[in-house]
Amino acid sequence: MTQNDDYAETPTETPTETQNSGSSFRVLLVGACAVVFVILLVAGYDGSRDLARLKSREAQLEARLRKTEASVSALRDRISRLRWDPYMLERVAREELGLSRPGEIVVILPRADIGAAGKVTPSSTP
Repeated sequence: MTQNDDYAETPTETPTETQNSGSSFRVLLVGACAVVFVILLVAGYDGSRDLARLKSREAQLEARLRKTEASVSALRDRISRLRWDPYMLERVAREELGLSRPGEIVVILPRADIGAAGKVTPSSTP
């Protein structure tokens, strides 16, 4: 056997067939990439819009949380003062509940309303 006999010739494709199959594969690959890009672009736009909306909602909820926490703090302070400050307790009993000590005479004056012109007018309700 000669050295050339070890390598048998195999039929090969012609250069034009290889170029045509590679070219059609490239076109198919570019088309698939374009379709994926358009899908991601549309999904990304909706996602960014949703993200902006959710960030706005988060800011609203955080503001509401801070307001609620301040309200809770004020109420806890008031509870503490009502428990330990007898003068505060008496004031709330008198002003908000309308209570009085035994033997006191309570005088209820009519409330005055401020009209649109800034004048004080007597209220029709006592």
